[in-house]
Parts: sequence; structure tokens; C-alpha cells
Amino acid sequence: MRTRGSSFAAAVWAIARKECRTEWRTRYGFNASVLFAVTTLAAVSFAAGRLGDRVELLSALLWIVLLFAALASLSHAFVRESEMHTLTFLRLIASPLAIAIGKLAFNLIFLLVLEAVTVPLFLVLMGAPAPAWGPFLAVLALGSLALAAACTLIGALIAQSRGRGALFAAISLPVLMPVMAAAVSGTRAQWIATSPNAELKLLAGYSAAVLGASLLLYDHLWNE
Repeated sequence: MRTRGSSFAAAVWAIARKECRTEWRTRYGFNASVLFAVTTLAAVSFAAGRLGDRVELLSALLWIVLLFAALASLSHAFVRESEMHTLTFLRLIASPLAIAIGKLAFNLIFLLVLEAVTVPLFLVLMGAPAPAWGPFLAVLALGSLALAAACTLIGALIAQSRGRGALFAAISLPVLMPVMAAAVSGTRAQWIATSPNAELKLLAGYSAAVLGASLLLYDHLWNE
């Protein structure tokens, strides 16, 4: 007999798998994000050249590219359900919390795949020095978790509102400023051979706070 915990995990996995399959069929969001990242990096590299050891600029540019590439697509997880009128059906087979956690898992996978393409291209095109891989990947992972958690929550909040695209960007940018500041600072720190522990703690705390707020809010989002 399946337990409640195993049923919840199965629902989360089913939602995440559905999102992955939907994205793989169309690849609209991924193609748009990769195209934005590649175009931006190519334009900057042609205009400014290889930035070399200018690690302040490199750190800021990396996270600006990742932020706007992510914002181009991360809102679609909930918006797509509202536009296709499938959110009610999903709620019949899974709890709102399971739906949201499944979509968070998809957004995190989406970000990791996007970064697997964007980060190596960034390092090559911008002539960035070799990162300290341990701290660099830690900052990248926690920054991605914070970004995915915040965007998933905001996407759920605005999914049934009008002007969703503009509203998503308007809300996301101020909310994500602490993430950007910590991620840029942590990326810079590992390039100048100092410890990014303070930035990692901030990103971990931010992620925990957003996830905690999400657990409290998701069950009450679609009552009306």
C-alpha cells in the first residue's frame, strides 16, 4: 500500500516529468533563453573584447546574462497552465504544493541545463580566468536554487492575473536583487582567491526563506 509520502513524491515526479516533456517537445523556452544568452555574449565580446582579468565586470555580466535568460522562460511553468486551462485538471490529481514543487524541480533542471551551455561559452568568449571550481560551482548552484525558488513562487502568484509577462518581470527584479548581489560578489570572490562563505550563507538563507514562504502559501494560491 502506498503511503502519503510516496504518493506526494510520485505526484511531484509526475509534474516535473510532464514539464520536461512539454519543454522538450517545443523547446520554445530553452531556445529563447539560449538565443538570448548567446546573442548577448557575442555582442559584448565583439563590442568590448575579451575582458580577461576584469573580474568585477565578468562576475556582473555572468549573472546578468543568467538572470535575464532565466526570466525569459521561468514564468511559463504556471502561465502555460493558465493559458491552456489545465491548472484545474492538475489540481484534481495533485495537491497545489506537489504541483509547485514539481514545477520548482523543472525550473531548477532548466536552469542547470541552461548554465551547462552558457557558462562554458561565457568563459571562452569573455576570456575569463579559470575559476576555482569548488567555490564557483557552489555559488552557481545556490544562486540557481535561489533564482528558481523565487521565480517559481512569483510565477504561481501572478499566473492568473492580467499582464502576466510584465508583472512577472516587475516583481521578480526587485525580489531577486539580494540574489544577484550575493551571486556577483561570491563569483568575484572566488576569482580573487578569497572565500565566498558569506555570500554562500546569504544565498542559502534566502533560498530557505523563499522555500519556507512557498510551503505556507502554495495551498492558498488558487482558492478563488
